[in-house]
Amino acid sequence: MKTKALFASLLVVACAITSQAQGYMDGIEFYKIGQYSNAKDLLERNLNNASTDKAEAYYYLGQVALHQTDDDGNAKPDLAKAKEYFDKGVAANPKNPFNYVGLGAVALKQGNKGGAGEAFKLAEKNAKKNPAVAIEMARAYYFADATAYHKDIEKLKNNAFKWNQNDPNYYIFRGDEYADEEEWGKSAAQYETALLKDVDNVEAYVKFANTYFYVNRDLAVGKLEELYQKQPNSALVIRQLAEKYYEVNKSKKAAEYYGKYIEHPNHFAQDELRYAQLLFAAEKYQESLDIMNRLADASTPGTSENFFANRIALYDLVALEKWEEAVAQGKKFFALPKNDRTPYNEHDYMRYASALQQTGRAAEAVDAYEEAIRLVPDNLDLVRGLAESYAEKEDYDSAIKYQKRIIENENCDVNDYFTMSMYYYYKAGTATDDATKAQALAESRKYITKADELQPESHVIVNHIARLDKLAEGENKGGALNSYQHLLRILDAKGDTGNKYDNYYKLAYNYLGFYNLKQGNKELAKEYYLKQLQHDPDNADLRNFIDNLK
Repeated sequence: MKTKALFASLLVVACAITSQAQGYMDGIEFYKIGQYSNAKDLLERNLNNASTDKAEAYYYLGQVALHQTDDDGNAKPDLAKAKEYFDKGVAANPKNPFNYVGLGAVALKQGNKGGAGEAFKLAEKNAKKNPAVAIEMARAYYFADATAYHKDIEKLKNNAFKWNQNDPNYYIFRGDEYADEEEWGKSAAQYETALLKDVDNVEAYVKFANTYFYVNRDLAVGKLEELYQKQPNSALVIRQLAEKYYEVNKSKKAAEYYGKYIEHPNHFAQDELRYAQLLFAAEKYQESLDIMNRLADASTPGTSENFFANRIALYDLVALEKWEEAVAQGKKFFALPKNDRTPYNEHDYMRYASALQQTGRAAEAVDAYEEAIRLVPDNLDLVRGLAESYAEKEDYDSAIKYQKRIIENENCDVNDYFTMSMYYYYKAGTATDDATKAQALAESRKYITKADELQPESHVIVNHIARLDKLAEGENKGGALNSYQHLLRILDAKGDTGNKYDNYYKLAYNYLGFYNLKQGNKELAKEYYLKQLQHDPDNADLRNFIDNLK
Protein backbone atom coordinates (compact mmCIF):
# COMPACT_ATOMS: atom_id res chain seq x y z
CA MET A 1 0.00 0.00 0.00
CA LYS A 2 1.15 3.53 -0.72
CA THR A 3 1.31 5.33 2.61
CA LYS A 4 1.37 9.12 2.44
CA ALA A 5 3.67 10.72 5.01
CA LEU A 6 5.22 14.13 5.29
CA PHE A 7 8.70 14.49 6.65
CA ALA A 8 11.06 17.44 7.07
CA SER A 9 14.80 17.34 6.34
CA LEU A 10 17.58 19.20 8.28
CA LEU A 11 17.46 19.30 12.06
CA VAL A 12 18.74 19.92 15.95
CA VAL A 13 20.36 20.15 20.07
CA ALA A 14 21.13 17.84 23.07
CA CYS A 15 19.14 16.37 25.96
CA ALA A 16 19.34 12.82 27.26
CA ILE A 17 16.73 10.06 27.50
CA THR A 18 16.93 8.19 30.76
CA SER A 19 14.23 5.56 30.17
CA GLN A 20 14.62 2.33 28.27
CA ALA A 21 14.03 2.15 24.51
CA GLN A 22 11.27 0.08 22.96
CA GLY A 23 13.63 -2.23 21.11
CA TYR A 24 12.16 -3.91 18.02
CA MET A 25 8.78 -2.22 18.63
CA ASP A 26 10.32 1.02 17.37
CA GLY A 27 10.97 -0.79 14.08
CA ILE A 28 7.32 -1.84 13.86
CA GLU A 29 6.20 1.74 14.44
CA PHE A 30 8.43 2.99 11.64
CA TYR A 31 7.05 0.29 9.33
CA LYS A 32 3.47 1.25 10.06
CA ILE A 33 3.98 4.84 8.94
CA GLY A 34 5.73 3.80 5.74
CA GLN A 35 9.41 4.31 6.68
CA TYR A 36 10.50 0.89 5.53
CA SER A 37 14.29 1.25 5.42
CA ASN A 38 14.28 2.69 8.94
CA ALA A 39 12.00 -0.12 10.07
CA LYS A 40 14.35 -2.73 8.63
CA ASP A 41 17.34 -1.15 10.35
CA LEU A 42 15.71 -1.26 13.79
CA LEU A 43 14.17 -4.70 13.36
CA GLU A 44 17.48 -6.22 12.34
CA ARG A 45 19.35 -4.28 15.02
CA ASN A 46 17.09 -5.65 17.76
CA LEU A 47 16.29 -9.08 16.31
CA ASN A 48 18.40 -11.08 18.73
CA ASN A 49 17.46 -9.15 21.86
CA ALA A 50 15.97 -11.32 24.57
CA SER A 51 12.85 -9.14 24.66
CA THR A 52 12.15 -9.43 20.92
CA ASP A 53 9.17 -11.49 19.75
CA LYS A 54 10.93 -13.04 16.76
CA ALA A 55 7.75 -14.23 15.07
CA GLU A 56 6.43 -10.68 15.09
CA ALA A 57 9.80 -9.20 14.06
CA TYR A 58 10.09 -11.64 11.13
CA TYR A 59 6.59 -10.71 9.96
CA TYR A 60 7.49 -7.05 9.68
CA LEU A 61 10.86 -7.81 8.09
CA GLY A 62 8.94 -9.80 5.49
CA GLN A 63 6.58 -6.89 4.92
CA VAL A 64 9.55 -4.57 4.46
CA ALA A 65 10.88 -6.92 1.76
CA LEU A 66 7.47 -6.81 0.06
CA HIS A 67 7.49 -3.01 0.08
CA GLN A 68 11.07 -2.70 -1.14
CA THR A 69 11.82 -0.06 -3.80
CA ASP A 70 14.74 0.78 -6.08
CA ASP A 71 16.84 3.95 -5.84
CA ASP A 72 14.26 5.90 -7.85
CA GLY A 73 11.40 4.91 -5.55
CA ASN A 74 9.85 2.38 -7.90
CA ALA A 75 8.33 -0.74 -6.35
CA LYS A 76 10.73 -3.68 -6.42
CA PRO A 77 9.45 -6.29 -3.96
CA ASP A 78 11.83 -9.09 -2.99
CA LEU A 79 9.34 -11.93 -2.85
CA ALA A 80 11.94 -14.60 -2.10
CA LYS A 81 13.33 -12.66 0.86
CA ALA A 82 9.82 -11.89 2.09
CA LYS A 83 8.85 -15.57 2.00
CA GLU A 84 12.07 -16.47 3.80
CA TYR A 85 11.22 -14.11 6.64
CA PHE A 86 7.60 -15.28 6.89
CA ASP A 87 8.74 -18.92 6.98
CA LYS A 88 11.13 -18.04 9.80
CA GLY A 89 8.26 -16.36 11.60
CA VAL A 90 6.12 -19.48 11.32
CA ALA A 91 9.02 -21.58 12.60
CA ALA A 92 9.52 -19.21 15.54
CA ASN A 93 5.83 -19.43 16.51
CA PRO A 94 3.42 -21.54 14.40
CA LYS A 95 0.45 -20.08 16.30
CA ASN A 96 1.22 -16.50 15.27
CA PRO A 97 -1.34 -15.78 12.52
CA PHE A 98 0.42 -12.87 10.90
CA ASN A 99 3.21 -14.77 9.14
CA TYR A 100 0.55 -16.82 7.36
CA VAL A 101 -0.93 -13.52 6.23
CA GLY A 102 2.52 -12.62 4.93
CA LEU A 103 2.81 -15.88 2.99
CA GLY A 104 -0.62 -15.15 1.51
CA ALA A 105 0.57 -11.67 0.48
CA VAL A 106 3.55 -13.23 -1.34
CA ALA A 107 1.22 -15.63 -3.15
CA LEU A 108 -1.02 -12.75 -4.25
CA LYS A 109 1.97 -10.85 -5.66
CA GLN A 110 2.82 -14.03 -7.59
CA GLY A 111 -0.72 -14.16 -9.00
CA ASN A 112 -1.60 -17.21 -6.95
CA LYS A 113 -4.90 -16.32 -5.32
CA GLY A 114 -5.61 -19.95 -4.44
CA GLY A 115 -2.33 -20.27 -2.56
CA ALA A 116 -3.10 -17.01 -0.80
CA GLY A 117 -6.48 -18.34 0.26
CA GLU A 118 -4.90 -21.41 1.82
CA ALA A 119 -2.43 -19.27 3.76
CA PHE A 120 -5.21 -16.96 4.92
CA LYS A 121 -7.21 -19.93 6.20
CA LEU A 122 -4.27 -20.88 8.41
CA ALA A 123 -4.12 -17.30 9.67
CA GLU A 124 -7.84 -17.30 10.46
CA LYS A 125 -7.53 -20.68 12.19
CA ASN A 126 -4.99 -19.16 14.60
CA ALA A 127 -6.68 -15.79 14.84
CA LYS A 128 -10.22 -16.67 15.97
CA LYS A 129 -12.04 -13.68 14.44
CA ASN A 130 -9.26 -11.26 15.19
CA PRO A 131 -10.06 -7.91 13.48
CA ALA A 132 -6.35 -6.96 13.31
CA VAL A 133 -5.64 -10.12 11.27
CA ALA A 134 -8.61 -9.46 9.01
CA ILE A 135 -7.31 -5.97 8.28
CA GLU A 136 -3.82 -7.31 7.55
CA MET A 137 -5.34 -9.68 5.01
CA ALA A 138 -7.28 -6.78 3.51
CA ARG A 139 -4.01 -4.89 3.24
CA ALA A 140 -2.44 -7.87 1.43
CA TYR A 141 -5.21 -7.77 -1.18
CA TYR A 142 -4.99 -3.99 -1.39
CA PHE A 143 -1.22 -4.09 -1.90
CA ALA A 144 -1.53 -6.75 -4.61
CA ASP A 145 -4.33 -5.06 -6.62
CA ALA A 146 -6.88 -2.84 -4.92
CA THR A 147 -9.20 -2.83 -7.93
CA ALA A 148 -9.12 -6.53 -8.77
CA TYR A 149 -9.60 -7.58 -5.14
CA HIS A 150 -12.05 -4.85 -4.14
CA LYS A 151 -14.74 -7.33 -3.02
CA ASP A 152 -12.26 -9.35 -0.93
CA ILE A 153 -11.04 -6.17 0.72
CA GLU A 154 -14.55 -4.97 1.54
CA LYS A 155 -15.51 -8.36 2.96
CA LEU A 156 -12.53 -8.45 5.27
CA LYS A 157 -13.10 -4.85 6.37
CA ASN A 158 -16.74 -5.61 7.15
CA ASN A 159 -15.76 -8.70 9.13
CA ALA A 160 -13.24 -6.70 11.17
CA PHE A 161 -15.88 -4.07 11.94
CA LYS A 162 -18.48 -6.71 12.79
CA TRP A 163 -16.16 -8.61 15.10
CA ASN A 164 -15.05 -5.52 17.05
CA GLN A 165 -16.20 -2.00 16.22
CA ASN A 166 -13.73 -0.61 18.74
CA ASP A 167 -10.62 -2.05 17.09
CA PRO A 168 -8.55 0.86 15.72
CA ASN A 169 -7.03 -1.11 12.83
CA TYR A 170 -10.26 -0.88 10.80
CA TYR A 171 -10.30 2.93 11.00
CA ILE A 172 -6.57 3.24 10.34
CA PHE A 173 -6.90 1.18 7.17
CA ARG A 174 -9.78 3.33 5.98
CA GLY A 175 -7.69 6.40 6.72
CA ASP A 176 -4.85 4.96 4.64
CA GLU A 177 -7.23 4.40 1.73
CA TYR A 178 -8.37 8.02 1.84
CA ALA A 179 -4.76 9.18 2.13
CA ASP A 180 -3.88 7.35 -1.08
CA GLU A 181 -6.66 9.36 -2.73
CA GLU A 182 -5.28 12.56 -1.14
CA GLU A 183 -8.55 13.04 0.71
CA TRP A 184 -6.72 14.51 3.69
CA GLY A 185 -9.71 15.62 5.70
CA LYS A 186 -11.47 12.26 5.42
CA SER A 187 -8.21 10.44 6.12
CA ALA A 188 -7.55 12.46 9.27
CA ALA A 189 -11.13 11.88 10.45
CA GLN A 190 -10.60 8.11 10.28
CA TYR A 191 -7.33 8.32 12.19
CA GLU A 192 -9.03 10.48 14.79
CA THR A 193 -11.75 7.88 15.16
CA ALA A 194 -9.06 5.25 15.66
CA LEU A 195 -7.71 7.38 18.51
CA LEU A 196 -11.14 7.46 20.11
CA LYS A 197 -11.04 3.66 20.11
CA ASP A 198 -7.42 3.43 21.30
CA VAL A 199 -6.16 6.58 22.97
CA ASP A 200 -2.54 5.35 23.01
CA ASN A 201 -2.27 4.22 19.36
CA VAL A 202 1.03 5.59 18.02
CA GLU A 203 0.26 4.75 14.39
CA ALA A 204 -3.05 6.63 14.47
CA TYR A 205 -1.50 9.63 16.20
CA VAL A 206 1.37 9.94 13.72
CA LYS A 207 -0.76 9.35 10.65
CA PHE A 208 -3.30 11.88 11.88
CA ALA A 209 -0.53 14.46 12.33
CA ASN A 210 0.98 13.73 8.92
CA THR A 211 -2.31 14.00 7.04
CA TYR A 212 -3.90 16.80 9.06
CA PHE A 213 -0.72 18.78 8.56
CA TYR A 214 -2.24 19.77 5.22
CA VAL A 215 -5.30 21.18 6.98
CA ASN A 216 -4.13 22.65 10.31
CA ARG A 217 -0.43 22.56 11.17
CA ASP A 218 -0.80 23.70 14.76
CA LEU A 219 -3.39 21.04 15.54
CA ALA A 220 -1.24 18.37 13.90
CA VAL A 221 1.79 19.34 16.00
CA GLY A 222 -0.42 19.48 19.08
CA LYS A 223 -1.43 15.86 18.51
CA LEU A 224 2.21 14.80 18.43
CA GLU A 225 2.90 16.76 21.62
CA GLU A 226 0.00 14.90 23.22
CA LEU A 227 1.43 11.60 21.96
CA TYR A 228 4.88 12.40 23.34
CA GLN A 229 3.41 12.76 26.83
CA LYS A 230 2.06 9.22 26.48
CA GLN A 231 5.04 7.65 24.65
CA PRO A 232 8.19 9.56 25.68
CA ASN A 233 10.45 6.58 24.91
CA SER A 234 9.35 5.97 21.32
CA ALA A 235 12.11 6.82 18.84
CA LEU A 236 9.48 7.41 16.18
CA VAL A 237 7.43 9.78 18.33
CA ILE A 238 10.43 11.90 19.32
CA ARG A 239 11.70 12.05 15.75
CA GLN A 240 8.31 12.92 14.26
CA LEU A 241 7.76 15.69 16.79
CA ALA A 242 11.20 17.15 16.10
CA GLU A 243 10.59 17.11 12.35
CA LYS A 244 7.16 18.72 12.65
CA TYR A 245 8.61 21.49 14.82
CA TYR A 246 11.17 22.06 12.08
CA GLU A 247 8.48 22.21 9.39
CA VAL A 248 6.58 24.91 11.29
CA ASN A 249 9.80 26.93 11.73
CA LYS A 250 10.18 26.28 15.45
CA SER A 251 13.88 25.57 15.20
CA LYS A 252 14.61 25.74 18.92
CA LYS A 253 11.92 23.20 19.74
CA ALA A 254 13.07 21.03 16.84
CA ALA A 255 16.60 21.20 18.20
CA GLU A 256 15.45 20.26 21.68
CA TYR A 257 13.55 17.16 20.58
CA TYR A 258 16.01 16.04 17.97
CA GLY A 259 18.65 16.27 20.66
CA LYS A 260 16.59 13.87 22.74
CA TYR A 261 16.19 11.61 19.74
CA ILE A 262 19.94 11.47 19.07
CA GLU A 263 20.44 10.19 22.61
CA HIS A 264 17.98 7.37 21.93
CA PRO A 265 19.67 3.99 21.26
CA ASN A 266 17.33 3.41 18.31
CA HIS A 267 18.27 6.58 16.42
CA PHE A 268 19.73 6.33 12.93
CA ALA A 269 23.30 7.28 12.05
CA GLN A 270 22.14 9.61 9.25
CA ASP A 271 20.11 11.56 11.78
CA GLU A 272 23.30 12.73 13.46
CA LEU A 273 23.94 14.71 10.28
CA ARG A 274 20.49 16.27 10.57
CA TYR A 275 21.16 17.07 14.18
CA ALA A 276 24.38 18.85 13.34
CA GLN A 277 22.69 20.75 10.53
CA LEU A 278 20.08 22.08 12.90
CA LEU A 279 22.77 23.00 15.41
CA PHE A 280 24.27 25.08 12.62
CA ALA A 281 20.88 26.67 11.92
CA ALA A 282 20.57 27.43 15.65
CA GLU A 283 24.00 29.16 15.51
CA LYS A 284 25.57 26.54 17.77
CA TYR A 285 28.52 26.35 15.42
CA GLN A 286 31.13 24.68 17.61
CA GLU A 287 28.74 21.90 18.63
CA SER A 288 27.81 21.40 15.00
CA LEU A 289 31.46 21.40 13.96
CA ASP A 290 32.40 18.74 16.52
CA ILE A 291 29.77 16.38 15.13
CA MET A 292 30.53 17.18 11.49
CA ASN A 293 34.24 16.52 11.94
CA ARG A 294 33.50 13.16 13.50
CA LEU A 295 31.04 12.23 10.76
CA ALA A 296 33.41 13.37 8.03
CA ASP A 297 36.20 11.20 9.44
CA ALA A 298 33.93 8.20 9.92
CA SER A 299 32.18 8.30 6.53
CA THR A 300 33.45 7.26 3.12
CA PRO A 301 34.48 9.95 0.59
CA GLY A 302 32.04 9.95 -2.29
CA THR A 303 29.01 9.28 -0.09
CA SER A 304 26.33 11.88 0.55
CA GLU A 305 26.98 11.71 4.29
CA ASN A 306 30.66 12.53 3.81
CA PHE A 307 29.88 15.36 1.39
CA PHE A 308 27.36 17.09 3.65
CA ALA A 309 29.49 16.62 6.76
CA ASN A 310 32.42 18.34 5.05
CA ARG A 311 30.15 21.07 3.68
CA ILE A 312 28.66 22.06 7.03
CA ALA A 313 32.08 21.82 8.69
CA LEU A 314 33.21 24.53 6.25
CA TYR A 315 30.13 26.62 7.05
CA ASP A 316 30.74 26.22 10.78
CA LEU A 317 34.37 27.33 10.52
CA VAL A 318 33.42 30.41 8.50
CA ALA A 319 30.71 31.29 11.02
CA LEU A 320 33.26 30.87 13.83
CA GLU A 321 35.70 33.09 11.88
CA LYS A 322 38.39 30.42 12.10
CA TRP A 323 39.68 31.58 8.76
CA GLU A 324 42.81 29.48 8.26
CA GLU A 325 40.99 26.33 9.32
CA ALA A 326 38.13 27.29 7.00
CA VAL A 327 40.53 27.60 4.06
CA ALA A 328 42.01 24.18 4.82
CA GLN A 329 38.51 22.69 5.15
CA GLY A 330 37.45 24.36 1.89
CA LYS A 331 40.37 22.82 0.02
CA LYS A 332 39.44 19.43 1.47
CA PHE A 333 35.76 19.88 0.61
CA PHE A 334 36.34 20.90 -3.01
CA ALA A 335 38.72 17.98 -3.50
CA LEU A 336 35.99 15.42 -2.72
CA PRO A 337 34.92 12.99 -5.45
CA LYS A 338 32.23 14.64 -7.58
CA ASN A 339 28.85 13.08 -8.29
CA ASP A 340 25.51 14.27 -9.65
CA ARG A 341 23.65 13.62 -6.39
CA THR A 342 25.69 16.10 -4.35
CA PRO A 343 26.77 19.04 -6.52
CA TYR A 344 28.52 22.10 -5.14
CA ASN A 345 26.37 25.22 -4.88
CA GLU A 346 26.98 28.97 -4.81
CA HIS A 347 26.90 29.06 -0.99
CA ASP A 348 29.85 26.64 -0.88
CA TYR A 349 31.97 28.84 -3.12
CA MET A 350 30.78 32.02 -1.43
CA ARG A 351 31.81 30.89 2.07
CA TYR A 352 35.11 29.54 0.80
CA ALA A 353 35.78 32.83 -0.99
CA SER A 354 35.07 34.70 2.23
CA ALA A 355 37.66 32.65 4.09
CA LEU A 356 40.18 33.19 1.30
CA GLN A 357 39.58 36.95 1.44
CA GLN A 358 40.03 37.04 5.21
CA THR A 359 43.39 35.28 4.90
CA GLY A 360 44.71 37.55 2.16
CA ARG A 361 44.29 35.07 -0.70
CA ALA A 362 42.53 37.54 -2.99
CA ALA A 363 43.42 35.78 -6.26
CA GLU A 364 42.01 32.45 -5.02
CA ALA A 365 38.93 34.24 -3.70
CA VAL A 366 38.32 35.64 -7.18
CA ASP A 367 38.34 32.11 -8.62
CA ALA A 368 35.86 30.94 -5.98
CA TYR A 369 33.51 33.88 -6.61
CA GLU A 370 33.72 33.27 -10.36
CA GLU A 371 32.55 29.69 -9.80
CA ALA A 372 29.65 30.89 -7.67
CA ILE A 373 28.57 33.49 -10.23
CA ARG A 374 28.71 30.86 -12.96
CA LEU A 375 26.02 29.00 -11.02
CA VAL A 376 23.85 32.03 -10.20
CA PRO A 377 24.84 34.94 -12.45
CA ASP A 378 22.09 37.24 -11.12
CA ASN A 379 23.10 37.03 -7.46
CA LEU A 380 24.18 40.58 -6.59
CA ASP A 381 25.82 39.55 -3.32
CA LEU A 382 28.16 37.29 -5.24
CA VAL A 383 28.96 40.01 -7.76
CA ARG A 384 29.73 42.38 -4.88
CA GLY A 385 32.04 39.82 -3.35
CA LEU A 386 33.83 39.27 -6.64
CA ALA A 387 34.27 43.00 -7.20
CA GLU A 388 35.68 43.32 -3.69
CA SER A 389 38.10 40.46 -4.29
CA TYR A 390 39.41 42.12 -7.46
CA ALA A 391 39.83 45.38 -5.55
CA GLU A 392 41.80 43.57 -2.85
CA LYS A 393 44.22 42.26 -5.46
CA GLU A 394 44.41 45.85 -6.84
CA ASP A 395 42.77 44.92 -10.13
CA TYR A 396 40.54 47.98 -10.09
CA ASP A 397 39.41 47.71 -13.69
CA SER A 398 37.93 44.27 -13.00
CA ALA A 399 36.42 45.48 -9.72
CA ILE A 400 34.78 48.35 -11.60
CA LYS A 401 33.53 46.01 -14.33
CA TYR A 402 31.64 43.84 -11.84
CA GLN A 403 30.50 46.78 -9.71
CA LYS A 404 28.88 48.22 -12.84
CA ARG A 405 26.68 45.14 -13.05
CA ILE A 406 25.36 46.07 -9.61
CA ILE A 407 24.93 49.75 -10.46
CA GLU A 408 22.91 48.80 -13.55
CA ASN A 409 20.54 46.73 -11.41
CA GLU A 410 17.42 48.45 -10.08
CA ASN A 411 18.13 46.99 -6.62
CA CYS A 412 21.42 48.84 -6.16
CA ASP A 413 21.65 51.16 -3.17
CA VAL A 414 23.67 54.05 -1.78
CA ASN A 415 26.43 51.72 -0.61
CA ASP A 416 26.86 50.42 -4.16
CA TYR A 417 27.38 53.96 -5.50
CA PHE A 418 29.81 54.69 -2.66
CA THR A 419 31.77 51.50 -3.38
CA MET A 420 31.97 52.31 -7.10
CA SER A 421 33.34 55.75 -6.22
CA MET A 422 35.95 54.10 -3.99
CA TYR A 423 37.10 51.76 -6.77
CA TYR A 424 37.59 54.71 -9.13
CA TYR A 425 39.35 56.60 -6.33
CA TYR A 426 41.80 53.72 -5.91
CA LYS A 427 42.28 53.60 -9.68
CA ALA A 428 43.04 57.31 -9.72
CA GLY A 429 45.50 56.91 -6.87
CA THR A 430 47.46 54.25 -8.75
CA ALA A 431 47.24 55.83 -12.20
CA THR A 432 50.55 56.32 -14.00
CA ASP A 433 49.40 59.08 -16.33
CA ASP A 434 47.41 62.28 -15.83
CA ALA A 435 44.67 61.42 -18.31
CA THR A 436 43.79 58.15 -16.60
CA LYS A 437 43.88 59.83 -13.21
CA ALA A 438 41.63 62.67 -14.33
CA GLN A 439 39.10 60.30 -15.91
CA ALA A 440 39.02 58.06 -12.81
CA LEU A 441 38.58 61.08 -10.53
CA ALA A 442 35.69 62.34 -12.64
CA GLU A 443 33.96 58.95 -12.47
CA SER A 444 34.60 58.69 -8.74
CA ARG A 445 33.07 62.13 -8.19
CA LYS A 446 30.05 61.22 -10.33
CA TYR A 447 29.21 58.20 -8.18
CA ILE A 448 29.89 59.86 -4.81
CA THR A 449 27.63 62.73 -5.87
CA LYS A 450 24.87 60.19 -6.54
CA ALA A 451 25.48 58.65 -3.10
CA ASP A 452 25.37 62.12 -1.50
CA GLU A 453 22.01 62.82 -3.17
CA LEU A 454 20.56 59.57 -1.81
CA GLN A 455 22.00 60.07 1.69
CA PRO A 456 22.81 63.73 2.36
CA GLU A 457 24.81 64.87 5.39
CA SER A 458 26.57 61.53 5.75
CA HIS A 459 29.95 61.97 7.45
CA VAL A 460 31.29 58.92 5.61
CA ILE A 461 30.31 60.29 2.19
CA VAL A 462 31.51 63.83 2.90
CA ASN A 463 34.82 62.48 4.20
CA HIS A 464 35.26 60.61 0.92
CA ILE A 465 34.46 63.79 -1.05
CA ALA A 466 37.22 65.50 0.94
CA ARG A 467 39.62 62.70 0.06
CA LEU A 468 38.76 63.15 -3.60
CA ASP A 469 39.39 66.88 -3.31
CA LYS A 470 42.81 66.20 -1.76
CA LEU A 471 43.78 63.71 -4.46
CA ALA A 472 42.61 66.05 -7.20
CA GLU A 473 44.64 69.03 -5.96
CA GLY A 474 47.87 67.04 -5.87
CA GLU A 475 49.19 68.92 -2.85
CA ASN A 476 47.73 70.91 0.02
CA LYS A 477 46.40 73.99 -1.76
CA GLY A 478 43.10 74.24 0.06
CA GLY A 479 41.02 72.30 -2.44
CA ALA A 480 39.49 70.21 0.35
CA LEU A 481 38.88 73.10 2.79
CA ASN A 482 35.15 73.32 2.17
CA SER A 483 34.70 69.55 2.35
CA TYR A 484 36.53 69.18 5.66
CA GLN A 485 34.74 72.17 7.18
CA HIS A 486 31.47 70.57 6.05
CA LEU A 487 32.58 67.33 7.66
CA LEU A 488 33.29 69.11 10.96
CA ARG A 489 29.83 70.70 10.96
CA ILE A 490 28.26 67.27 10.50
CA LEU A 491 30.36 65.73 13.28
CA ASP A 492 29.69 68.57 15.72
CA ALA A 493 25.95 68.31 15.06
CA LYS A 494 26.02 64.69 16.17
CA GLY A 495 27.04 65.78 19.66
CA ASP A 496 28.90 62.54 20.36
CA THR A 497 30.86 62.71 23.62
CA GLY A 498 32.72 59.45 23.06
CA ASN A 499 35.44 58.66 20.57
CA LYS A 500 33.26 57.19 17.81
CA TYR A 501 34.21 59.85 15.29
CA ASP A 502 37.81 60.52 16.39
CA ASN A 503 39.34 59.33 13.14
CA TYR A 504 37.19 61.71 11.11
CA TYR A 505 38.01 64.62 13.42
CA LYS A 506 41.72 63.85 13.18
CA LEU A 507 41.64 63.85 9.36
CA ALA A 508 39.78 67.14 9.21
CA TYR A 509 41.85 69.00 11.83
CA ASN A 510 45.11 67.67 10.43
CA TYR A 511 44.24 68.94 6.97
CA LEU A 512 43.17 72.36 8.28
CA GLY A 513 46.24 72.61 10.50
CA PHE A 514 48.66 71.74 7.72
CA TYR A 515 46.94 74.05 5.24
CA ASN A 516 47.18 77.03 7.59
CA LEU A 517 50.76 76.15 8.46
CA LYS A 518 51.61 76.23 4.73
CA GLN A 519 49.88 79.58 4.50
CA GLY A 520 52.08 80.95 7.30
CA ASN A 521 49.23 81.19 9.82
CA LYS A 522 50.97 79.32 12.65
CA GLU A 523 48.61 80.39 15.43
CA LEU A 524 45.54 79.10 13.61
CA ALA A 525 47.46 76.00 12.56
CA LYS A 526 48.41 75.35 16.21
CA GLU A 527 44.78 75.77 17.21
CA TYR A 528 43.69 73.10 14.73
CA TYR A 529 46.51 70.75 15.77
CA LEU A 530 45.50 71.11 19.43
CA LYS A 531 41.96 70.13 18.47
CA GLN A 532 43.39 67.15 16.61
CA LEU A 533 45.31 66.20 19.75
CA GLN A 534 42.06 66.14 21.74
CA HIS A 535 40.98 63.26 19.53
CA ASP A 536 44.44 61.65 19.48
CA PRO A 537 45.81 62.21 23.03
CA ASP A 538 48.37 59.40 22.85
CA ASN A 539 50.10 60.84 19.78
CA ALA A 540 53.44 61.86 21.30
CA ASP A 541 54.89 63.00 17.97
CA LEU A 542 51.98 65.38 17.42
CA ARG A 543 52.33 66.74 20.97
CA ASN A 544 56.05 67.38 20.45
CA PHE A 545 55.35 69.02 17.10
CA ILE A 546 52.84 71.40 18.71
CA ASP A 547 55.23 72.21 21.58
CA ASN A 548 57.95 73.12 19.07
CA LEU A 549 55.64 75.12 16.85
CA LYS A 550 56.86 78.75 17.20
